[in-house]
Amino acid sequence: MALKRKLIQGGAAAALSAARSPRALAVATQALPFLREGMTGAVLKGSSRNTSLAGVHDVAVMGIAPLIERIGGSMLVAIDFAVGQFASSAAVRADVTRVVRSELDERALERQVVRDAAWRGGARGAVSALPAVIPGAGTAVELATAVADQLVRTVAEARMVLALAHLRGLDVQQTELRRLDILLVLGLSCGAAEIDGDIIRVHDLEIPVAELRTGAIPAEAAFALGTAVATDIVTSIARRRTAGVLLRLLPGGMSIVAAAWYDWRATGSTGKHAVEYFDVIAPLTDASQPARV
Repeated sequence: MALKRKLIQGGAAAALSAARSPRALAVATQALPFLREGMTGAVLKGSSRNTSLAGVHDVAVMGIAPLIERIGGSMLVAIDFAVGQFASSAAVRADVTRVVRSELDERALERQVVRDAAWRGGARGAVSALPAVIPGAGTAVELATAVADQLVRTVAEARMVLALAHLRGLDVQQTELRRLDILLVLGLSCGAAEIDGDIIRVHDLEIPVAELRTGAIPAEAAFALGTAVATDIVTSIARRRTAGVLLRLLPGGMSIVAAAWYDWRATGSTGKHAVEYFDVIAPLTDASQPARV
């Protein structure tokens, strides 16, 4: 509950930052029904299609910078929270899936973990978009819940990466290494990082795969690497996720469908890149046994 409250507060703060921007007054005079009632409320009150579309455009223009800043800053908190609080439970969940789906080999088991996380993400996205279909909820409320959903999704994706790391035999209690894993996986997913032979490149930073594979990086060095990587990756992720936030401003049931699809697809993509990452860092030794490091 405490995490949920913090994430909702973060979303509300982002929406408030947008509302306080210099462009807010001009937007309010041009698209007041949209800002007060939200997209669905504005449409039901008889606003023209052009007015509603102009409202979406103006809110995007005035709010994108604060949204990126808020999402980016809160993502690091969400990742640290997930690693600190859910490492053990992620490992347990992975082991339960292994037992329940004992007919699956390790490769299929990983796909199942990713698939389960993606479906949970889609369901969560649909629920988070509900305020957008309530006339009178207002754009500020819609933005707040949408930003909160993106941060909750970060926690869920971090837990998925931790579960996959456990299945590969990695120690989920090595906090800084797993934090770095999560950042690199998210970076690969958004295109801010790439695997190039025996190195992982994040803009001008090159991380030797051998150092990650041995698991012998000192905690201080892993923290420094994570900080450097985060500087380049988080902004890229936040920019991309802002699009997911704005999808929730679509009128009526379209916002629910769009949000569910976006979170399902994005979580599945992150899972795919996580498997590719661990194939390099901790490759499977054979079809049935995870690699040990």
